[in-house]
Amino acid sequence: MKLNRYDELSAGLLAEAHEIEKSKRPSYTIGSEDVLANFKRVAERTGQTPGQALATYWLKHVDSITAALCHPELPQAEAIEGRFADCINYLKLGYALVVEAEEGRAF
Repeated sequence: MKLNRYDELSAGLLAEAHEIEKSKRPSYTIGSEDVLANFKRVAERTGQTPGQALATYWLKHVDSITAALCHPELPQAEAIEGRFADCINYLKLGYALVVEAEEGRAF
């Protein structure tokens, strides 16, 4: 793949990730200003850390991507672009959890 095509795909994937992030945030935060609220609520209800809760959601997408890459003949329940885009979002959110913990705002 030539660099200009790769750059085009990369920009499109980042734009898709941003759109998914914007569209899902209201239901995940349930009105909270804390963008990490979903992981904190799930962690509290399941006896996990917020990072473990996030990892569970993220790994679901990783598993779907792995299946698509290793077994392209299998049907996909969601568009693969969305799976990759959501992985980007979970990585950003995971990084935010780490930074928040480092800044002393423990979960």
